[in-house]
Amino acid sequence: MPRVEWSFLLPAEDHQQVKWFLAYCQSRLTAWGNIIFLIILAGMAIASVGTHISAYFLPSFILALLMVSYFLSLFFRPHIEARRILPSAVKAGGHCIYPVIVKNTGRRIVRNLSVFESALPYGLYSAVNHPEFNNTISWLDPGEQTTLTLVLRTPRRGTFELSRLIAGSSFPSGIMRSRKRLGRKERLVVYPKFTRQTDFQIDTVKQFQPGGISLSSKIGDSNEFASTREYRHGDRMRDVHWASSARTGRLIVKEYVEEYFVRIGLFVDTELKRFEKHTCFESRISLCAGIADMLCANNYIVDLFLSDPHHQHMQSGRGLESFDHLLDFLSAPEGDAKVDFTDALALLKRFSRELSALVVFLKDWDQPRAHFIQQLRESGLKVRVIIIRDRPTTWPQTGQEISILKTKEAACVQ
Repeated sequence: MPRVEWSFLLPAEDHQQVKWFLAYCQSRLTAWGNIIFLIILAGMAIASVGTHISAYFLPSFILALLMVSYFLSLFFRPHIEARRILPSAVKAGGHCIYPVIVKNTGRRIVRNLSVFESALPYGLYSAVNHPEFNNTISWLDPGEQTTLTLVLRTPRRGTFELSRLIAGSSFPSGIMRSRKRLGRKERLVVYPKFTRQTDFQIDTVKQFQPGGISLSSKIGDSNEFASTREYRHGDRMRDVHWASSARTGRLIVKEYVEEYFVRIGLFVDTELKRFEKHTCFESRISLCAGIADMLCANNYIVDLFLSDPHHQHMQSGRGLESFDHLLDFLSAPEGDAKVDFTDALALLKRFSRELSALVVFLKDWDQPRAHFIQQLRESGLKVRVIIIRDRPTTWPQTGQEISILKTKEAACVQ
């Protein structure tokens, strides 16, 4: 879950207590129930000014009506099952649209059933006004099942835990629903919002990789033989090992070990102080994801490094982890109050001979970061620095391989 971006004017929908109250009222009261509840509050407020007992008759009568509706709902609690079918991941800045399968497991007909999410974690919001949102069933026979559609607004990246679903029937009162928790807790991953940086340019050269990477026979830059395997659709005929094929009666192809290929490192500065705006931090993550997407599309090996001590390194591309795993990796960091570059420097130096180039995404240009970049260059790495910052840097800097971008400019880098 992303770290809460505290401010004096924090929106009401971001307060967990407000979220819980709204989710409870939404799942317990129907539209008419909400209107009646507001009438009670208004009536009580008006009646409290005077001393006439008769002023309390109407709000008291309506309150009694709500109480009767509540007790009736206890006797008409539906016997149903429900489960979500969540997508593997969604992208920040959009909507998560997913089906919910509901089945009537009881012996009675279920009428006017509605399904809701419980109080959502910070960073997720229910989109009840979305055109595809449909959470109500008017009639469900015993043993029958149907599919509803719920929609969440996902403005932030992160890994979220969704609580159990809440279902309720407004029959027979039409004012108050019976509430029942269904399903199970589930995990939803929201990937960073990014745009592929098709114009990003970096000088690359193939580096020697001790041992290489064993890939399929259709990808190879050298003739280093590794092993054989059975033929798969799309393999090249020139890679068929005819002696083994004749002996086994099946087509056998040769696999190779790549010894030279382009390997690009991406390093992200994860510093984010407690009351600091998240804009620049999220821009660093998004720009890194966009450049990684372009590099993987060009069939490069991508090494992703974070200054976060809990998530430091992963590889993607060319038969290794898929790009989705890289996005999953980037969705985890919540920001560190202070970053120590000592461990990151030691980790990067271990890969200095294997990386063709290193792209570093920094928060600022100050003494620790300048020393960090100098040490990387002295180790033989070809480093390009990108600083995303809306204010002037702490230290002035010059250099062709250092770029300073504002958050609005980070969407397009060359």
